[in-house]
Amino acid sequence: MSHDTGSVPATRRAADWRDAAACREVDPDLFHPAGTTGPYALQIAEAKSVCRRCPVRDVCLDYAFTHGIDSGIFGGLTEQERRATRRASQRRKISVEEAKARRTARASRPTTMRGIFNASATPLANGHAGWTGPRQIKFEGRTFTPKRFVFILDRGRAPDGPVTSECGITSCILPAHLKDQRERSVCGTRSGYQRHQREKTEICGPCRRANADADNRLRRIGTTLASV
Repeated sequence: MSHDTGSVPATRRAADWRDAAACREVDPDLFHPAGTTGPYALQIAEAKSVCRRCPVRDVCLDYAFTHGIDSGIFGGLTEQERRATRRASQRRKISVEEAKARRTARASRPTTMRGIFNASATPLANGHAGWTGPRQIKFEGRTFTPKRFVFILDRGRAPDGPVTSECGITSCILPAHLKDQRERSVCGTRSGYQRHQREKTEICGPCRRANADADNRLRRIGTTLASV
């Protein structure tokens, strides 16, 4: 976080790293939360998001360590995290620089579902999307596959049954191409036809046509999926 210190008024301060800080146009109160839980946790996350895109983040953090600043968020670390870094350095008998690097690396990891998605999803050809992140995503004490993770993020609900890519590219995680059992079973699809059979209800015309089309594709090209 950018700070003006010393006896020279801010308007007369010599140019330094603070002039390039990403927080110069941000309310300084954002970097001084009154707590760490509830709404303050959201405030801390917002402040850290500013730090993550700051070109002088490392210099800012060095400034806080060098001057012993014990309040506010500097270089993406809260005062509690900076104190913990110093304690870790003493306990593990490593340099403050190494402890700081470890702490900064942890603070840089995305902490929201949207952040994890943005860091791990990558565009593919023809309007598909791939996943470059871990194959098992751990979030808030739970573990997800990429497809379930993306489905929950996009739909705002847990999926019913397995989540599959319906575009013909099995590795695709584009939200619009993912469906769970509930969505696959709507009328006008082969799954809808199968749902009628399971529930012993009258099979509607759209489901009959969708099932016939799927059978024809299976005989012609070896798959029930429509080409994309």
